[in-house]
Amino acid sequence: MTEQQLTQEQDRSVEPVRFARWNQVPWAWASKTQMARADLPREPGGPVRGYVAGRDFRERETEIALYDVAESKPTRASGAQLASADARRTATVRVCTDCGANCQLPLQERQGRHLCPMCWRIATVVDCQIELRERRAENAAWARGLLEAGALAIVWVDLLEAEPTPSGRKRPPLAARVHAVDERGRRILDVLIRLAGPRTQGAPEEAVAPEAGAAKLTRAFAGRRRVVWGPLRTVRERLGELGHPVDLGTLAPGLSTGWSRERRWQDDVVSRYAQWRSELNPATGELRTPWPPGTADRLWLCLTRMANGTDAGRPGVSYGARREAGQQPLYGSVSSGEVTVATGPAGAGDRLAELLAAQGVLQPLSVVGPVPSREVPGACVTYMVGDGDVLVGQAVTVGGLGR
Repeated sequence: MTEQQLTQEQDRSVEPVRFARWNQVPWAWASKTQMARADLPREPGGPVRGYVAGRDFRERETEIALYDVAESKPTRASGAQLASADARRTATVRVCTDCGANCQLPLQERQGRHLCPMCWRIATVVDCQIELRERRAENAAWARGLLEAGALAIVWVDLLEAEPTPSGRKRPPLAARVHAVDERGRRILDVLIRLAGPRTQGAPEEAVAPEAGAAKLTRAFAGRRRVVWGPLRTVRERLGELGHPVDLGTLAPGLSTGWSRERRWQDDVVSRYAQWRSELNPATGELRTPWPPGTADRLWLCLTRMANGTDAGRPGVSYGARREAGQQPLYGSVSSGEVTVATGPAGAGDRLAELLAAQGVLQPLSVVGPVPSREVPGACVTYMVGDGDVLVGQAVTVGGLGR
């Protein structure tokens, strides 16, 4: 077998990698269509290296084959032919509106701008940061109402799990520590409850019996609304199975339903705590899961900090907030016209857009922003497209409109 045949045999033996989203695909891999649409088109020269989930021209789910660009080869088109093709193209945009990158692949229009993948990523992360600022203000109001509305039980639960069976089946927990404080951070309960039968090995000797533990829980939660971090439901269910039902009072308001916005923030106290922290993973842009407080009094401290929160963070109005307010037209597509970029205080761009819209010089669905300026600290940038000759094709600095 020749070296070339051996290489081909090895290529066939490698299982293609499958990706759920395009942002997981390595930069060095591309589909046949992407290679053909590049400004310097190429065609695959090697085997399929992977697949990514996508949709065909009929919007049906499919898998798109990916090839290694290093194994591809240039098409037969000459430089002169490619230059002539560029001159004939009118709709293809390869230059990023924000950073000016000369991209190899055509750029999609996103919220009124043609953005390279990095600028689109930055724009979505900035919008997430703005929405988290909005969410912090809402969480502050929620936490203040929670702490000021009367008797409260802020609960922390730690389970002591049992070793699984030899077959791997999970056994019921051995014990649970339930720690609770009131709305002022004063301790109302700190008990280690046995959740296993008297003959079960491994349960802590200092744990109180299930019957005594159930009675302590019932007394501590009587007349209080509860905010829980941890598997308190497991404790209640296990005590019920052992014949000692417990009344845990009522759930604090605002912790029973999901968040209503497009982003669908979760509404439990763990998720609200993560939203208050608002730390995003720099590698993915996703909201990070914070380290747990660890005790009920530390959870109380977090709630008081949430209640005293200030309106810090990126200025602007998020995409989700605009949708809720019925302002979806501000984030429509722009098909033609000259772009005006307005830079100034938060809200100034929107005010200017309102004035220009009243004069009929803006295209419908053309206002995009505001987003924080990269060049002017503390300022915001708003993009808009005009129908007339007023403020068209210019960069505008606006002052008092947003103050």
